[in-house]
Amino acid sequence: MKLAFDTGGTFTDFAMTEDDGTILLHKVLSTPDAPARAVLQGVDELLAKVRAKNASKAASNGALQILGATTVVTNAVLERRGVHTAFITTDGFQDMLRIRTEGRYDLYDLRIQYPDPLVSREFCFGVEERIAADGTVIKALDEEGVRAIARTLLERKVESVAVCLLHAYKYAQHERRVAELIAEVAPGISVSLSSAVCPEVREYDRASTTVVNAYTRPMMVGHVNHLERELSQRGVEGQLLWMTSSGGVVPSSSASRTPVRLIESGPAAGAVAAADYARLAGEQSVLSFDMGGTTAKLCLIPNGQPMVANDLEVARHERFRKGSGFPLKIQSIHMIEIGAGGGSIAARNKMGLLSVGPRSAAAAPGPACYGRGGTEPTVTDADLLLGYLDEKSFLGGDFALDRPAAAAALARLAKDLGISAERAAWGIHDMVNESMAEAASMQATDSGIDPRALPLIAFGGAGPVHAYGVARKLGIRKVICPLGAGVTSAIGLLGAPVAADLSTSLPMRLSAWNPSAVNVVKSSLAAQGREVVLASKVPADRISFSYTVDMRHVGQGYEISVALPELDPADPAFLPELLSRFHANYVALYGRAVAGTDAEIITWRIRASGPKAAVSLANLRGEAGAVRDPRKGTRPVFFSELGKTVDTPVYDHYALLPGVPVEGPAIIEQRESTVVMGPNASASLDAQHNLIMLLN
Repeated sequence: MKLAFDTGGTFTDFAMTEDDGTILLHKVLSTPDAPARAVLQGVDELLAKVRAKNASKAASNGALQILGATTVVTNAVLERRGVHTAFITTDGFQDMLRIRTEGRYDLYDLRIQYPDPLVSREFCFGVEERIAADGTVIKALDEEGVRAIARTLLERKVESVAVCLLHAYKYAQHERRVAELIAEVAPGISVSLSSAVCPEVREYDRASTTVVNAYTRPMMVGHVNHLERELSQRGVEGQLLWMTSSGGVVPSSSASRTPVRLIESGPAAGAVAAADYARLAGEQSVLSFDMGGTTAKLCLIPNGQPMVANDLEVARHERFRKGSGFPLKIQSIHMIEIGAGGGSIAARNKMGLLSVGPRSAAAAPGPACYGRGGTEPTVTDADLLLGYLDEKSFLGGDFALDRPAAAAALARLAKDLGISAERAAWGIHDMVNESMAEAASMQATDSGIDPRALPLIAFGGAGPVHAYGVARKLGIRKVICPLGAGVTSAIGLLGAPVAADLSTSLPMRLSAWNPSAVNVVKSSLAAQGREVVLASKVPADRISFSYTVDMRHVGQGYEISVALPELDPADPAFLPELLSRFHANYVALYGRAVAGTDAEIITWRIRASGPKAAVSLANLRGEAGAVRDPRKGTRPVFFSELGKTVDTPVYDHYALLPGVPVEGPAIIEQRESTVVMGPNASASLDAQHNLIMLLN
């Protein structure tokens, strides 16, 4: 048995497989002040459902495997709620976090701004030492100076420290000694070494990644330990695994050691599930659209696999401006995330116009219609007043919405804007759709893909509500709304493989190819990856390895990813095949080839993984039972194409039969989500009970 949870900004979602393969779904409000509380509440409620179904299964708790996706790391960085952190670097480089790379994301902005570093200047320390780029020790480590810094950290009650010395990505002896000395003087301080967290070139990127890791590590350790302790008290002794940003799960020991790799944990789980849903629906390439209560995530999935990037940027000062945030050198599924969710707050801006987000009501107090103290109008309030949601059937009727409260909140905004409440509600809905369509178009264009050629797979609690509008703006003709759409990220966790993504920089020109050095790098990465995967109880003979490298033409500043040939590096055919792959990838990305120059490898990467778990989506349990009329009734719903509110049929997704057409306009309700289908579309269920919507 497996139980997966995905902690979101508004809801915590659950999916649990029983012994007979049946998948139970569940959803509870998140508890941002203590994320573990919502997780434990959901676990208790799910286990109670299993016991109620069959009392003999009460003893099966101990066989559970728990899989988690979390926003603990992300929220700590975005909301600056991490621990008191210090930064230690080579003397003379203490201002690295402020100087950054001296690049500007806007050359003409005289008042350009960046997010303040997570470590204040007074807690950035320089230690006397210097190792050259070739490994020569120019200046030995000043050990007494390190001890003095450690004593200062103790006095100032620092909880965590990031260590990033020059060239430590390749020569880590001084960093490791710094950690030993801090442990001697201040054993209670958490230490993150750049040589362990991010052994890659580019000093500032490596430092930024290590600082984020140090800033969040004690919080993640506490979160993991608390959950494991509480689960153990409930008789759940199974292993706890965590989703990383690159789409694999790792054991708690690895997650606690390098929490920076979990910063896109939840969205990654959703992208993994979207790829699985797409394959089952017969689609190889899709655009994934995940909209929850706080954010919306868009991800291109070409040829059945999400695109994986070798870097990431978070906490941008300007939402769409690369270079305005904190760079992280981690592997992550490539997606665009915007502050547009069900809880996004609508307001009148300084110019007197309507704006939506990125401020969110989140889970507390939540949208006005949640009846938990929220008074500002949100996207969910607008969707409720437009008729897209029903106050009595939200979350299967377990969570009644307060329609009068939503109406009051929208009325105040409409008065400020000088328009009707209905127009204000439609403006909120349409503006959010426009923001998401713009983001999707931008990502597709950057990747050289026409979004009109891709089906849109929509999930998350609010994704199916907005999918029709987003698809119309993008010119997409096919929308897939999967069964269990509201908890898709949790479902993705059930099938995710155990996988460790590791890297190390070792620059090497192809003209100076050294097969022995290559084999040493591959063996070292494989040993590290094998250790992580074995810790997740995957049999050694089931572990597979795949290698990629970051390559560029000599003299260029940035690299592209190339898969290493599955040949011995000493094989005469190895280099020609590698060069051929590099040139093919380069042309595909830039549209032209560069002749007459040598190529070089900068960074080597490995994915060590176990087998992908088999999850039968046909075993998803909805509200199905005896055959019944799928039409639940009608309700008034606003559609912009018609320019008015019309009485619209409402269908029960679980009672629909595959192949039976439903004509728009229509509302199709699941327990955890609702599909809105406009008048210019029709839909039917496929063999897996996914709703396939076709736009005219």
